[in-house]
Amino acid sequence: MTAAQREQQAWESAAEAPKGFRFFLFASPQLALATLGLPIVIYLPAYYAGPLGLGLAATGFIFMITRFWDVFTDGFLGWAVDRFPTRWGRRKIWMLVSTPLMVAGTIAICFPPEGAGNLYLMFWLIFIYIWWTLIHLCHIAWAAELSDRYDERSSIQSRILAVYFSGLLLVLTAPIAVGAIMGETDLETKVRAMGIYAAVLLPITVLVAVFMAREKAAPPRASTEKPLGFIEGLSLASRNPALLRLLGVDMLAGLAGGTASGLFVFVTGELFQLEGALTIGGVAVDPGALLIFTYAGAFFGIPLWLKLSYRIGKHRAVSASAILTILAFLYSLIMPRGDFLAASVFYLVNGIAFGAAPFLDRAMLADVVDLDQTQSGEQRTGFFFALMSMTNKIGYALPIGIIFPLLALIGFDPNGNNDPQAIAWLGAIFVGIPVLLKLLIIALTWNFPITREMQEDLRTQLTSQEAS
Repeated sequence: MTAAQREQQAWESAAEAPKGFRFFLFASPQLALATLGLPIVIYLPAYYAGPLGLGLAATGFIFMITRFWDVFTDGFLGWAVDRFPTRWGRRKIWMLVSTPLMVAGTIAICFPPEGAGNLYLMFWLIFIYIWWTLIHLCHIAWAAELSDRYDERSSIQSRILAVYFSGLLLVLTAPIAVGAIMGETDLETKVRAMGIYAAVLLPITVLVAVFMAREKAAPPRASTEKPLGFIEGLSLASRNPALLRLLGVDMLAGLAGGTASGLFVFVTGELFQLEGALTIGGVAVDPGALLIFTYAGAFFGIPLWLKLSYRIGKHRAVSASAILTILAFLYSLIMPRGDFLAASVFYLVNGIAFGAAPFLDRAMLADVVDLDQTQSGEQRTGFFFALMSMTNKIGYALPIGIIFPLLALIGFDPNGNNDPQAIAWLGAIFVGIPVLLKLLIIALTWNFPITREMQEDLRTQLTSQEAS
């Protein structure tokens, strides 16, 4: 057998998704990666802006500018892990290299020394975002390459996301449990509890995951075929309408989620008036417990959105989730203030809606990778998932960079004691921005071009290309 034949045989013997508990172990790094998802947007900006004294405007600017750093790094990192496979593969090795570095950054950001200022926050945010990106994009790209089938891709990504949401539930529960045990519910306790959780869990889960599934080898190419350079590949991607539309959807979803999560501490305290609204055994329930409703709803909503995508397609299921989000935010306008149960309903419904887009967007992106491969001759899963990671990060960073200074401009005080006008502006921003963004998502996804039938045609083309 020639070297070319062995390469082709390795490509054709694609990796298969592990089953049952082995799949959970494969997906388990998401338990720790969840710490630097929404929780870092919910608690860390408020912690550095308030108790550490950096202020709303400075903290918002730092979080925005560090996320924009990913514009320059994410796409390049994704291209590099696709373009330069190692003898140990394209995915596992970078997860292993990145893990200890991300642990160091997590400890630094969650346990700042006395006097930590703007430069300290900026440096460590950039540091952990780089290594979080490498671990996350290698993991989800690896998962996306486990199947070539339209619906199975949705199933795989839904299970990955279910583990991620489980991680969110754990990391959001940890600060509340620690606060209940210690009698402390301040932001510093919550941030430190999350840091310990991530630093301990990430190395364990990454080590376990790399043994649970095989990587799919890079597609073989003719010896005379020149691989795409970074600029050439980026140029080709910019001419892919389906990719641009999907990246736009993901950024809009990030903007909506970033607005809601970045304002969570202020909305639950000032707008919904939930501080001390509910007591159990004489102990006031922390409003942060509402996030458990959000991610429990997202977790249990995943199978519903998966089944709906089987019936109406991934893109229409994303549109349906956007409609449900709009209804939830409109409900928040009329729900009674100081009512923990009413707020729980809002966060539960919003969570159910939230659970659809993350895994369906990724499954749709795997289909876009097929389209690109028919045009470029390369399987650029890592690069495309890096672009989606970039747009999502920008989406979550922009609200903090824009809204925090805006709140400062209207006189909103992050430490409380706000007048009715400032609170009214807070409510208008919290509801109006997500509703507008979800309407734009519906417009972009309702007639998304890659349907189940088109994806099957693309796989037929790729099979013919690979065989020749």
